[in-house]
Amino acid sequence: MKDQENLDQKLGRLFGNMTGFAKKVTDAVQEGLSESPNLVCVQNGILNFDLIEQDIKRIHKVLRARGDVILGSHLTLDDKQDFMEITTYTERKDRTFSTSVETEVRRVTNIPEDVLDELKTKGRVELHLKY
Repeated sequence: MKDQENLDQKLGRLFGNMTGFAKKVTDAVQEGLSESPNLVCVQNGILNFDLIEQDIKRIHKVLRARGDVILGSHLTLDDKQDFMEITTYTERKDRTFSTSVETEVRRVTNIPEDVLDELKTKGRVELHLKY
């Protein structure tokens, strides 16, 4: 009976370690991306819409270097809450992940007219991007 309890305890610790390891890897990826340089497209709360592509390409490069396959990116620009979020979807070993970068945006420059119109009418713009 004691042998069975020891085996159950060992298996419990093993599964706990495996779960903890997966969380540590996910946290490390998130931390590594957040430690990367600030977004070029946003300086002092001002978003230069023309530079978004440059930042997304940099994010993709960082994620590819880690062995991820880039599925695409999603840009959310919210006028009501003054923020921009870039979410990038990746795949690794038949698993899908998402990584997000958020920043405060108070003003936008070089924004295309159709995007500006949607931002004014809806207060929020969501764009699907693939580079």
